[in-house]
Amino acid sequence: MSRTTLSGRLYEIRPMGKRLAFAVLRCPDREYLCVFPGRPRIAEESVVRLTGTLRATTKSRKFSEEIVVDDYEVTGENTSTTTARMRQLPYSREILTEQHVHMRLPEVHRRLLTKWTAIKAVRDLMENEKYVEVQSPRIVGHMADGPTMKFKVDFFGQEAYLTLSNLLFHTAFAAGDFSSVFEISPLFRADINHSSQHLSEFLILEATAAYRNRDDMIALSDRIVRTVCAHTGAPVADRHLEDVPVVTYEEVLAITAKDEECAPLTRGNRIKRYHARSVARHLGRTLFWVIDMPAAHKAFFSSTRHERLGGNEVEVANDFRLYWDEVDIIDGGERVTSPERLRQRMAEQQLDAEHFGYYLSVLESGLPPLTGFGLGIDRLMAKCMGLGNTRQLVPFPRFVDHLEP
Repeated sequence: MSRTTLSGRLYEIRPMGKRLAFAVLRCPDREYLCVFPGRPRIAEESVVRLTGTLRATTKSRKFSEEIVVDDYEVTGENTSTTTARMRQLPYSREILTEQHVHMRLPEVHRRLLTKWTAIKAVRDLMENEKYVEVQSPRIVGHMADGPTMKFKVDFFGQEAYLTLSNLLFHTAFAAGDFSSVFEISPLFRADINHSSQHLSEFLILEATAAYRNRDDMIALSDRIVRTVCAHTGAPVADRHLEDVPVVTYEEVLAITAKDEECAPLTRGNRIKRYHARSVARHLGRTLFWVIDMPAAHKAFFSSTRHERLGGNEVEVANDFRLYWDEVDIIDGGERVTSPERLRQRMAEQQLDAEHFGYYLSVLESGLPPLTGFGLGIDRLMAKCMGLGNTRQLVPFPRFVDHLEP
């Protein structure tokens, strides 16, 4: 036994008659059982400083030590709501207005901590793979990857936008002989989408590598997913994480055409969630890759090629997309490195080449072959933790009609 002073937040105050009360003190490093000589005049979940005798506890399976309190001081009184009330509420806007309290719930606290430590595990993996972490600007001028879905901002009187992608800057890093780079950062997308999988501000891992092709980057992506699954304890059988199957867009057409439970994918159209579910059922796998999407679906910087399919010559992208059941987690592909070809792609998508003058100058300086991808961190983590709503992994999410707090 020793005399000590502990500080933390006090939970679960339980009077046991007039002469005894128990509570739980959550300190930065651990939790302690507290024994009070009578009911303390402390509001539930206030921050306190307790002084007393620390001793081993013999009657509790949850706690190894308890503090017998003989003096206390309330250093931060809680005059608002408590986690007991938060636990009764479904995930909703009401919770978001009290997110600072909601985060105290052990399951929410663990969830967020798991996400953030998993991100560190990804950083460690990327560094072991010899990738250099870089930083791109969050505010850009006209050099963005498309004419839509941009948040406009006033940059000292100039028209500017919140960034949609780091890829164009990663290409510049490659031109500067940083051959393998990655970035974990927020991106911003102004599309009106009320899906629980969509956020207006979201966290993404983007990676770009020189002298590596699609197969190389698919293999790297598989290693990242396995790392995150292992760190989060994702309930996915090992067989679903090894040798992840790769199917072409053409094979998706054929699979959905034979699925009586699914409307078939029409050539030239984008893969919908029900199409992805159909492929997952057909393969009997949780994760799968789709490659060779129609070139018209891909951004102007995506490398393409012509193939003869079904008696017709079609243009397909040298791309790759990872699905976890119906949700797309990773999107990537080989990049255009020829200035002439880039101008052609921009013209096809009716983009103004003058807006991308710097990007064109990067290509004109000479580039090695490049391949890159973007991984939606919150989507992947949500799948690993069995959450249907990606926003549950973001303490202060930004989505349509929600800005505060």
